[in-house]
Amino acid sequence: MNLNNFLPHQHLSTKFWKDNKMKESVRERLLFIADAFIDYLGVDIDVVDITMTGSYANYNYTQYSDIDLHIIVDPKGINKDVDLVEEFLKAKRQYWNEKHDINMFGVEVELYPQDVNEDHKSSGVYSVKDDKWVVEPKQFTEKSLSNDILKKAGVLRKRIDQAIDKSKEERDPEELDQIIQKIRKMRQSGLEKGGEYSEENMVYKILRAEGYVEKMYQMKDNIFDIKLSVGEID
Repeated sequence: MNLNNFLPHQHLSTKFWKDNKMKESVRERLLFIADAFIDYLGVDIDVVDITMTGSYANYNYTQYSDIDLHIIVDPKGINKDVDLVEEFLKAKRQYWNEKHDINMFGVEVELYPQDVNEDHKSSGVYSVKDDKWVVEPKQFTEKSLSNDILKKAGVLRKRIDQAIDKSKEERDPEELDQIIQKIRKMRQSGLEKGGEYSEENMVYKILRAEGYVEKMYQMKDNIFDIKLSVGEID
């Protein structure tokens, strides 16, 4: 994989932005999509904000990036049992994103109901609802990326392949969990220590772009399904 694909741009994507402000046609469409998702939830919620975050609200978008559209809600406004609400919203989000393939100019739109109290780290957040920056992104000064990133990605890629290429009887969900947690902690550490262009976060981006992150979650679900299934009847 060419690391140049992950280098930062000098300008925000002209697909969505003009003069550092979201294009009105884009904003209207995102609000329309958000309203459809809110209706789909099927419960009364107080929407605190609707935001766009991620790479397309920043200078580090790539051909693999999608639009992260967040519906900011207060779970307590839905039910006092916050844990129950979080599980409900998570299930609804996963089903929506698996069932629907919504895109703008060839870029996939991912919906995400976000707890207003959630500590969401991002260097670019735009309020689609209020049409203004919540966190305005800054241009990156990093001009090159170390080839060590490819080596680290290669080590994890090999470990993932070894875990998912095992026979049905040998596949171990705990092994996959360990790899998932390792990658998650690695990325979080990189973001806190070095930001978007830390080696750890770039390794994660490469693995995600190549489909390895999705492969792990799919295999984990597959192992679970096999354990619950019944074979042929004698």
